[in-house]
Amino acid sequence: MKIRSLLLILLIATIHQTKAQQPTLLPQFTFFKLDGKAFSNKDLVQGKNNLFMLFDCTCEHCQREANLLNINYNQFKDVNIYMVTLDEAYIIPQFFNSYAKGLNTKPNVTILQDKNHLFIPAFLPKMYPAMYLYSPAGKLLMYNAGDGGTKKIMKVLNK
Repeated sequence: MKIRSLLLILLIATIHQTKAQQPTLLPQFTFFKLDGKAFSNKDLVQGKNNLFMLFDCTCEHCQREANLLNINYNQFKDVNIYMVTLDEAYIIPQFFNSYAKGLNTKPNVTILQDKNHLFIPAFLPKMYPAMYLYSPAGKLLMYNAGDGGTKKIMKVLNK
C-alpha cells in the first residue's frame, strides 16, 4: 500500500507539472478478472455507457463511493460498471462484503485487477477513487477524482 501511495503521489505531482488531461476517448487496456482471465476493450459490453472506477480497498473515499453506487444501483443498472483495483485478489471480496455487499455480483458489474499497472498511465487519475463515464462510442462524458463521483454521474445519467 505504501508503494502504491507513493506512486500515486508521484503521478499527481507529474500531472500537475505537465497539466495533463484525462483521455477524452477510452484508452486501450488489458486488465484481469478475478479468475485470472484477461479483459480488454474488445470484451466491453456494447451499446451502453461504461463506468470505470479505480478504487483501493483500504481507501475510505473508495469505500464510501462504492457504498453509494450500491445504494443507488437502480440508476446504474443500464450502465456497464468496471471496478478496477491494484489490490490483491484475496482482499477484494472483503471490500465488497464490508462496504458494497452484493454489488460485485450484479450482472453489469465486472471487478478487474490492474496487475500490469496500466490504469494510472493510461487514464491519468488524480486521486482515489477515480470515476470515468464513457459513452457507448468511447467518448468521455464525465470524470471525477475523490468524493462525489457517484452523485455527479447520476446527474449525467438522468439528463
